[in-house]
Amino acid sequence: MSDAYEVQLVDSGDTTYERSAIGVVVGSFGAFMLGIAALFGWVSTATYFGGVLLALGIATGMLGAVSRWGGVQTTPDRSSGLSAVLIQGFLWTATTGFVASNTLELGGLGWIVAVFVGPLVGALTLMTREDLGTTMPTAAFVGFVGITIMTGVISPSWTWEPTAFDAVIPGQLAIPLLMMVGGLLAGQSSAIAYDGFGTRGRQNGAFLLISLVVLLTLSVLAFLLVFVFERGITVVLENLTIGAGTALLLAAAALVVSVRIGHINPAAADGTDKIGSFVQLAVVTVLGLVALALAAAIAANHTISGDTVTIEPTSTVGALPGLLVGLVFLNILRRSSSPWSPDTDAGRTVARLIAVAVGAMTVLVFLEFLVGIELAIGGMAIVPIFALTVGGVSAIVAVATGGARVSGRTLPTWVPPLTWTGGVTVGAFVICCLHAVFTGSAVGGAVGIAANGAVDWPFVMNPSQGLGIQKGVMPAMVGTIWVVLGAVLFAVPLAVGAAVFLTEYAEDSLFTRAVDIATNGLWSTPSIVFGLFGLAFLVPRFGGNPSIFAAQLVLGFMLLPLVLITSREAMKSVPDEYRDASAALGVSKWQTIRSVVVPASMPGVITGVILGVGRIAGETAPLLLVLNGPNFPTSSPGILSSFMVRVSPQPPFIHVSNPALLERASALPYQLYAVITAGVGAEESFGWGTALVLLCVVLAFFAMGVASRRYFRSKLHQ
Repeated sequence: MSDAYEVQLVDSGDTTYERSAIGVVVGSFGAFMLGIAALFGWVSTATYFGGVLLALGIATGMLGAVSRWGGVQTTPDRSSGLSAVLIQGFLWTATTGFVASNTLELGGLGWIVAVFVGPLVGALTLMTREDLGTTMPTAAFVGFVGITIMTGVISPSWTWEPTAFDAVIPGQLAIPLLMMVGGLLAGQSSAIAYDGFGTRGRQNGAFLLISLVVLLTLSVLAFLLVFVFERGITVVLENLTIGAGTALLLAAAALVVSVRIGHINPAAADGTDKIGSFVQLAVVTVLGLVALALAAAIAANHTISGDTVTIEPTSTVGALPGLLVGLVFLNILRRSSSPWSPDTDAGRTVARLIAVAVGAMTVLVFLEFLVGIELAIGGMAIVPIFALTVGGVSAIVAVATGGARVSGRTLPTWVPPLTWTGGVTVGAFVICCLHAVFTGSAVGGAVGIAANGAVDWPFVMNPSQGLGIQKGVMPAMVGTIWVVLGAVLFAVPLAVGAAVFLTEYAEDSLFTRAVDIATNGLWSTPSIVFGLFGLAFLVPRFGGNPSIFAAQLVLGFMLLPLVLITSREAMKSVPDEYRDASAALGVSKWQTIRSVVVPASMPGVITGVILGVGRIAGETAPLLLVLNGPNFPTSSPGILSSFMVRVSPQPPFIHVSNPALLERASALPYQLYAVITAGVGAEESFGWGTALVLLCVVLAFFAMGVASRRYFRSKLHQ
C-alpha cells in the first residue's frame, strides 16, 4: 500500500489545542467501548453514562469555539459539507420527534415540530463555518443525550413501547446505543478538529469512524465467542484430569512458540506495535510462571485442583500431546536449521549414520503401525530401545555443542550443528510417542511416555451414552471431523482442477459464462436442498441408508462452488509475466501451470477452503437427512480400522472396501440440534458444551488453513 494513504490518527501534538483534541478522541473511543461493553452485558448500564456524554459534548463544543474565536491556527472550509448537513438534520429530526411525541406526549404534533427543527439545524450547519458547523451541532446533541440520561428521563429501568410495532425497547438497550452514537459523533468531530479541519481533518474523521465500526465488528465476534465460552466451559472441563508432566510439556511448547514468533521487546517497537509487544511479553511471562508452578508441583508431589480441573503430580507425558509438541518443535528446528555439508570423511560418515538411524526408526515404527503389535526381541521392545539410544546420543552431543558454543570453544568439523542433533533428539521422542500410540505400550516407565491416562477428559473423550459414565461428545466430534475431511478431499481437487481448466485452457465464451452463473447459483442454493438431493439421489446409490459417505458427498457438493470461485480468482490474479517467463525458458504449459500458476494461487485457494469449511462444519439440515445417526451414540465411527483390502484374480484385482463409511453416525451440529432445539436426552448445559466443542473444531480447521496459507505465502516470497 502506498504511504500516501496511511493515516496516523493519534500523534504527539505540538500545541495545546492538538493535545486537547487528542484527549477528546481518546475519550470518545472510551465512550464507544463502554457502550459496546454495556450492550453485551460486560458492564452494568448506569446513569453516569450521561455524565460521560455531557463531558464529551462540552469538550467537542470547546474545540469548535476555540478554533473560531480563540486564535488557534486552523484551516476550516466555509461550510461543513453536505454529509454533515444530512447527518445533523436526520439526528435532530429523529431526536426532536421522539422526545416531543413520547416524552412530552405531543403525539403526531411532535413529529410536525421535528420536521421544522431538523431542517433548521441542517441549514445552520450548512451556513456556518466548518469549525462551528462540525462541532457545535454534535456538541449540542451529545450534551442533550447526556443530560437526558443523567436526569433519569432515560434510565436503565426505562422502557418504550412504540405503537407502530409490537416491541419493548428497554433502557438497558437504549443507553448503550446512545453511548455508542455519541462516541462516534464526538470522535469524528474531534478527529477533524485535530487536523485543523479542511480536507485532512475530514479524512482523519472518516478514518476514525471506519476504525470504530471495525472495532464494533470485532466486538460482535468476541461477544459470540465469550457468550458460548462462558456457558459451555464449565460442563466441558468437568472432571478433567491431566498429568503435570503433560501440562508442563504443553506450557513449554507454548512458551517456545511465543518467544519464537512473538515480539517481546517493547523498547524496540513503535506505535500500536508497542502495545502488542507488551501483551506478548505478558503472555510469555504468564506461561513461564505456569511452567515453574507445574515443575514445582512435580518436585513436591503436590496435586493442583480447582472446581472442575485436577492436575496430578505425575512426570509421565501423554503420547498424543507429546506427538503434537514434538511435531511443533521439529518444525521450529527445521525453520531455524542451516545447511550442513561436511567436508571431511568423518563428517560425511556422521551424516550417513544420522540418516540411517532416522530412517531405521521411521521404518520400524511404520511396521508397528502395519502389524498393530509391538516389535520385540527376547521380550524387549525394539523401537523404544533404538529410539532412546539414538535420542540419548544426540542429546549428549547437543548439550556438548551448546556448551562449546557458550564457552567459545571450537568443535571438530565432523560434529553436526546444534539444530541437527536437536532435531534427531526430538525425532526420537516423536518416534517413541508414535510407538505408544500404535501399540498402546508405555515408554520409559514412571518418567516417560504414557500411551493413555495422562489426560482424562470425560466430556471430550467419553461416548455420548453408556452405563455409569459421564456423557461426552467423542463420537459426534469424530463424526464431524470425518465428514468435513471427506468433503474437503472430495471437493478441493475437483474445484482446483476445474479452475485450472476454466482459467488456463478454456477461452472466454458462452460456456465459461454459463459455468460462472451456474457456480454462483450453486453456492447460493439453500443447504436443505443439498440435503434433499443427497437423500433422493445419493443415499439410494450408496447402501440405501443414510451414511457418512453420503454426508461427505453432500457437504463436498456444498463446498465445491466456493472453492472453484476463489480458485479461479486466485489464478486470474497471477501475473501474466510469470507465465511468459516460464514459456521463455521452454517450459510446457502444463509444467507452467503445475510449477508456477498453482503454487502462486494456493493462498487464495486455501482462503476459499477456510471459508467453505466454516460453512459446512456447522450445517445441520443436510446431516438430518443424509447422516441421521443416533443422537447419543455409544462408540465412534471406526473409519481407519474398517478398511479392508482383498486381492482377487478378477479385475480390478485389488478390492478396497470400508463398511464404516456406509454406516450412520452422529455429528456435533446434529447432536446440538437434538439437545438444544428438540430437547432430547440431555440438559441444556450439555448442549452449550457441545456448541463450544463444535466452535473449537471449526477454529482448529481455520488454524490449519491459516497455517497452510502462511506457509505458501512464505514460499512465494523466498
